[in-house]
Amino acid sequence: MMNSEQMLQRSARAAILLLVCAGSVTAGEKQIASLRDLSSQELKYAGFELDREARVHVRALGAGGDYGWNNRNDEMNAYAWIINADTREIAWQMTVDNTSKSRDDRSFDGEVTLPRGAYEVYFTAAVFAYHTTFSHFKTNVDHRNSPLFEGNKGEKKNFFGWLKSWWSDDIDKDWKKRSTQWGVDLLVDASVGVTTFTPPRERANVVLSATGLGDNETVRKDFSLAGQTTLGLYAVAEGRSESDPADYGWIVNAADRKRVWEMQSRNCSEAGGAAKNIKYTDDVTLPRGEYILYFITDGSHSEADWNDNPPFDPLNWGITVSVNSERERQGFKTLPYQEDRNVFLSLVRVRNSEFRSEGFTLRDDAKIRIYAFGERNNSRRTMADYGTILNARTREKMWTMDVDHTYHGGGDAKNRYVDEVMSLPRGDYVVNYVSDDSHSYDDWNADPPFDKEHYGITLMGTGDRWNPGVVVKFTEERDKGKIAQIRQAGDNADLTESFSLDKSTRVRIYAIGEGQNREMYDYGWIEDARTGKVIWEMTYGMTFHAGGARKNRMVNTTILLDRGEYRLRYKSDDSHSYGDWNSEPPEDQQYWGITLYRDSGSLPIPPAPGGAPTPEVPPEDPDD
Repeated sequence: MMNSEQMLQRSARAAILLLVCAGSVTAGEKQIASLRDLSSQELKYAGFELDREARVHVRALGAGGDYGWNNRNDEMNAYAWIINADTREIAWQMTVDNTSKSRDDRSFDGEVTLPRGAYEVYFTAAVFAYHTTFSHFKTNVDHRNSPLFEGNKGEKKNFFGWLKSWWSDDIDKDWKKRSTQWGVDLLVDASVGVTTFTPPRERANVVLSATGLGDNETVRKDFSLAGQTTLGLYAVAEGRSESDPADYGWIVNAADRKRVWEMQSRNCSEAGGAAKNIKYTDDVTLPRGEYILYFITDGSHSEADWNDNPPFDPLNWGITVSVNSERERQGFKTLPYQEDRNVFLSLVRVRNSEFRSEGFTLRDDAKIRIYAFGERNNSRRTMADYGTILNARTREKMWTMDVDHTYHGGGDAKNRYVDEVMSLPRGDYVVNYVSDDSHSYDDWNADPPFDKEHYGITLMGTGDRWNPGVVVKFTEERDKGKIAQIRQAGDNADLTESFSLDKSTRVRIYAIGEGQNREMYDYGWIEDARTGKVIWEMTYGMTFHAGGARKNRMVNTTILLDRGEYRLRYKSDDSHSYGDWNSEPPEDQQYWGITLYRDSGSLPIPPAPGGAPTPEVPPEDPDD
């Protein structure tokens, strides 16, 4: 409890601070804006337009500087600024250098000359700095936890309810006292014509807008251009690093999924406030066609809750697109967005420690779209969750989710994704997807990707002339090209399968096993059934990496076998085998073992409806 003398001292101090901030309206002046009391909002703002150049009287009380050992003595954490409403550029800012010390706070009382035009004034207190003789720290003030915050539906507790258990009631009391007194007043001569408006002032010739974005938002806008068009792009977001931005946007060509524009740290400039705030302001000229604009935000620092000082133009957090002429406006059309078009294979919502596989047959050459999400290993530049496409007859790798050819997938930096179009010749294919034991659909150990429902791999037909009949389901068990097979071998295996050839045959050998230090531990071979002589054996020197752990080794080669009786053999040691991996499994884990195929040419594939059959072409040997 405070005694009467302490209460009088506190009241006197509060009165002095209020006078510094608010003051009284001087004779001949009129008030045009007043932003007070930041206890329940981390950002307040107002707009005004001057009919002529004027000297604006600014009275403000905020806080900043004196950060002790943090070495950020030039930083404000409660302050005001003014931007030009049309150009969105800074016109005036309250700083440590232009303010005076006022006990624990800083005050500004002076004039700012502004040309005729429209302006927006802001005041923020998104973070709170607390200093004593022995402690200096700064923390985010999340107003969503306060019953005073409009729209709050969570637990009604004080801003610092969690912090008080760590420190003391002094922090909470200091916040309550100071935040209610912070604010800014703007006054001008009574003769100046002033009109007010609610920010932000709308930019000219805007054809598409996605602003005021909160945490974990994904924007996808499909649009078409009737002719070559120059788009003015204005984006305000959060940068983390050049390779893994936190909040950012990009545009892709819907036809080939290639990026025609991307917001990166290297093509952005500082946006004011916290150092991580960045902005992009430039034009991009695109030819006639259909495009998709993407913009994503991560789980923090947005209009929902600034965890550091917001940018100078906080209400435009996101992106706006404008054009230069009415002709371009008429040629710009927004379209309904649909992600899943012409899907013919989908292995999505993949969970921890899963292996999924599905085959398909292309009856004709085709272009397909690959849309895949996965996880990058933190320790090295490899993928932990990823997909591959294999030729079902030769086991040749046609495509893999290579970490160096992926994009940041939103959320945590380890989320990666691919969105590309590739051409595949007619044939049989197998799509595999493998995940490790953490960070997958519905069990994320960090922020999820922007499209978590598509975590995995999806294949789609592409182009307006896509014929769904070109794709049919392929089942590997029905492959008549196999001669003999031992697969999904477990620990301590010693397996045999006999086969015979009625004539000399070119045979493809596809084998996966375990090998280290130039020695094989899980491996296969072919022996003559009559003599037991080894005709071919899988040795370390002939193998190459099979994906996953480095000890996963594979062979994919061809040999000529004479007419005769043979045995296919496979042995494994007591660890790291199908279904019981002690390290990362190979990409084609279901084929852990050895398989023999006839390599005299692929089996006939029926043509797509309406299409002409094409001549058979023997599959290429990947080792040639």
